[in-house]
Amino acid sequence: MKTLIVYAHLLAACVAVGILLIQDLALAKSKGSPLSATAIRDLTKSAEIMFIALVVLWISGLALVLLGYLENPQQYLMNEKLWAKFTVVSLLTLNGIALHYFSFPRVTSRKGLLGLPTFEQILVALTGALSSVSWLFACYLGIARPWNYTVDYSFVMFIYSGLLVGAFIVAGEVLRAMRRAEPEPPTLTEQIRLNASRKFD
Repeated sequence: MKTLIVYAHLLAACVAVGILLIQDLALAKSKGSPLSATAIRDLTKSAEIMFIALVVLWISGLALVLLGYLENPQQYLMNEKLWAKFTVVSLLTLNGIALHYFSFPRVTSRKGLLGLPTFEQILVALTGALSSVSWLFACYLGIARPWNYTVDYSFVMFIYSGLLVGAFIVAGEVLRAMRRAEPEPPTLTEQIRLNASRKFD
């Protein structure tokens, strides 16, 4: 039974991380432009699958904790890495809600990412970075057996915080690069010439 639960737990994590990386790459390739109908449909399906994976991750994770506690009730919950993992997954879940209700509607809007106000662009980039780091770090904690009963909660969260800071910096640089690559809006003279040319076409 425990082996099957572990398998389901790992499978859910692998599916979620795989989809996450594919979608991150697709969004990066869009360069902040409005997404096509196909891209929006793919993003919607991916979000639904990741939601299911997150539910499976929680259920299987809680089941493993229960089994571990029953096997060793005196020491199992003393593993500080376990509590750090629950903290990361909890933040991941809360960020998932922000992604669903804030970031996703804006990324799929007709304006595209670069058509949003600057503050909203930053929030979308930060929630995306937080999602990527949290999923990857939660998976790492799942296999970091040498950390069991050997590292403090504060140490694990310090590493996590450092990764987040690095991811936020990278997200900011990517967003800045997208803005630099964005074509300048036409000047008034260019607009007049464009309108005039359209009349004669």
